[in-house]
Amino acid sequence: MSNPPLGEPSRPVQAASVLLARARGSTALFVAMRSLSLRFLGGFLAFPGGKVHSADRELATASPGVSPQHIAAVRELFEETGILLARDEAGDYPQAEKLIAPRSELLAEQIAFDHLLSKHQWRLRADDLTWAGSLTTPPFSPIRFDTAFFTAILPEGQNAEVWPGELTDGAWRDAEDVLTSWKTGDLLVSPPTVALLQALGGQPIEQLPRRFPHGTHPPIWFSPGVQMIPLRCDGLPPSTHTNAYVVGEDTAYLLDPGATDVGEQEALFASLEGRRLAGVVLTHHHPDHIGSAAVVAERYGVPIFAHPLTAQALRGRIDVNRFLDDGDCLDLGETPDGRSRWRLQAIHTPGHASGHLVFWDAYYRLLFAGDMVSMLSSVLIPPPPEGDLAIYLDSLRRMQTLPARLLLPAHGSPSARPAFVLERALAHRREREEQLLQALTSEPRAVADLAVELYRGLPEPLMRFADMQVRAGLHKLQREGRAVAVDAERWKLPAGF
Repeated sequence: MSNPPLGEPSRPVQAASVLLARARGSTALFVAMRSLSLRFLGGFLAFPGGKVHSADRELATASPGVSPQHIAAVRELFEETGILLARDEAGDYPQAEKLIAPRSELLAEQIAFDHLLSKHQWRLRADDLTWAGSLTTPPFSPIRFDTAFFTAILPEGQNAEVWPGELTDGAWRDAEDVLTSWKTGDLLVSPPTVALLQALGGQPIEQLPRRFPHGTHPPIWFSPGVQMIPLRCDGLPPSTHTNAYVVGEDTAYLLDPGATDVGEQEALFASLEGRRLAGVVLTHHHPDHIGSAAVVAERYGVPIFAHPLTAQALRGRIDVNRFLDDGDCLDLGETPDGRSRWRLQAIHTPGHASGHLVFWDAYYRLLFAGDMVSMLSSVLIPPPPEGDLAIYLDSLRRMQTLPARLLLPAHGSPSARPAFVLERALAHRREREEQLLQALTSEPRAVADLAVELYRGLPEPLMRFADMQVRAGLHKLQREGRAVAVDAERWKLPAGF
């Protein structure tokens, strides 16, 4: 699939997922752990499911009353768990022992799903799945799904079993048990799964209310007491949104409300309804992180917290009432599971901006990364005095010392692989630095020429950012004695290098 135009959200792909109950009236559901290697919600517990394939649409045209998402749900459930919601000519479900070889063939791509059904004379029936609602990934993510959720009952004589691949494990668990493990921090659970389990309220799936009509977005909980609110902001492409986070329950802080649009601000206020805010917290001073700060502070009568250097950069625009410096903590009260005190520690991480802060939750091991990393692109590092590449890299290395299990960025989806994300960011900078050194010669070269060479193919409107990145790299090399400025626009290698 091609990338969306710059500044526009990606179009959601149709998908399907199944809430499979162990028996009628049972509260036990089959849940599975998604592999950490998956780009979308890797490392999170979720219900079996996946995207709709073109073959599913073709099969749907020959299956009266059955939608492409229904077919995708049946196929994905079979691939991921070995459960097949299809019937033989007598109207019975096939038994477990008859499904092992067909499942192996399907996973090995030795046979297409429609051919598999035809070969064994298995038929799909619309009443084997019950539609429970739909959820669409909000536009903050470059990978988006329009997911139909179905409920189903485990067929008699079949057994659910995960074969390692996209999923690493699976088990029958009560909804309340999953939510308890999530609340204690023992599990990462995907936000749609959290929403569905909360909607169940401990009842069997037959009682699941259809709470999610098409186009609705329930609260996005990536961790207990941590609600993500993606807001459309005027950020740098390819980012269209900045993630605000409400952290805390009885005492809550709002991180980085960046929207300036009145409609987006109204959506933010709706998300905050019933919450008791203690303050607005800014990671740094850039426009896409501060747009709603003053409005929220006035509306809820709360102070604005930021690093002193951020307060200095915002002087005359936004009044910062409380300073946060390296090591300072915000008291969040009790953890959602009631087991401990809960704090959010500020860590000074300059480089992208002189007053940049990230925030560390040691109990749930959450790292709120602000603009230190982006899940959409590399982070823009301005040249001195506003930014500093060498200091930025030191800040990344400091973040690596934290034993984080979930990284929550300002742009893009959170990641259950913080160590991988941080190392990838450092590796990218090493690669760019090597490219810059290779492009420099003993003869002076203009910054503009270096930018065109290193960022070949970048759209013209973004070339000014490439220019800034090259300058930031050159200043770092100059400090290390590996580049020489002939003048403000021309650089070369030092003599004898």
